Amino acid sequence: MPSSERVASADWLTLSGDERIEWTGRPSLFTITPQLLVAVVVGIGGALAVGALDSVVDGVPAVVRLLPPLGALSILAVVLLRWYRVRYVITSTQVYIKRGFVSLDVDQIRLARIQNTQLSQSILERFLGYGDVVAYTAGSDTLNIEFNAVPNPSQVNETLSQLLSRPENEPVEL
Repeated sequence: MPSSERVASADWLTLSGDERIEWTGRPSLFTITPQLLVAVVVGIGGALAVGALDSVVDGVPAVVRLLPPLGALSILAVVLLRWYRVRYVITSTQVYIKRGFVSLDVDQIRLARIQNTQLSQSILERFLGYGDVVAYTAGSDTLNIEFNAVPNPSQVNETLSQLLSRPENEPVEL
């Protein structure tokens, strides 16, 4: 099943009859690279330490030999789950940010409420192809939608800009 079909069937996404998904994504994998490297260092460093201990002490228990790979796998699992729990969705009429698995936090804003968008990238982020896109909503005390560390942020910003320029998404003045 393609990603957009999987997202469309999610219970946290409330699509109306003619609403369609325009873009969906997650934060860039580059953002978790340092934590993944920590997992590798823990695994390799721990294995080397156990090897050194084994050369000095006879009969290192099997449980001690299992600690480095278990530690590395634990770090890897936590990092990947924290990355995977965030989902960004832009539909033809709304913008969603979902965080969580069991406990869900879903931010949902109608496109008609969005006044401006902002794209920002550091030099490193430009080189690695990710950045932040912020959609500013009407009013000072309302929610702003922040797509943090999205891959190809110019595409996300362009998608939002095109949707916002459509007449049906113009804000209604009271």
